[in-house]
Amino acid sequence: MRLDDSDDLKLATPCGLYCGVCVEYLDKSCHGCHCTCETCGISEYHGSCDIYKCCVDKKGLKSCKDCEEFPCSKLIQFCYSPIRSTHLPVIENLRRQKTIGIEKWVKEQREVWSNERYRKQWLWLHKKDESKSRRFQEET
Repeated sequence: MRLDDSDDLKLATPCGLYCGVCVEYLDKSCHGCHCTCETCGISEYHGSCDIYKCCVDKKGLKSCKDCEEFPCSKLIQFCYSPIRSTHLPVIENLRRQKTIGIEKWVKEQREVWSNERYRKQWLWLHKKDESKSRRFQEET
């Protein structure tokens, strides 16, 4: 399914991830971080995501890149989480968005993730991170 450009913009998260290559988005249990339908999986994430709560709920921003504190300690810790290796590119993604604009960045992401081999490797890593996260939650 090909999304139009306005739908694609919803896939740019406040933290700098690209929802278009997220397992939950691809299996259609989530519509992307900027979805407000309150029926998909993102609703529960919003309530537990410190980045979303700070950026969107508290500061009223669409993206951490627009914050005067960028990159803040919260975002840096999110980026370098030992459990979520897929968060590693967020700061550079946000810097890239500041440089070229969100529309061009989303277009770049579509092009990057159209490489099937690269996308499959990323999704494998995402699933591995999910498994680590579940084990961590069970142990604590």
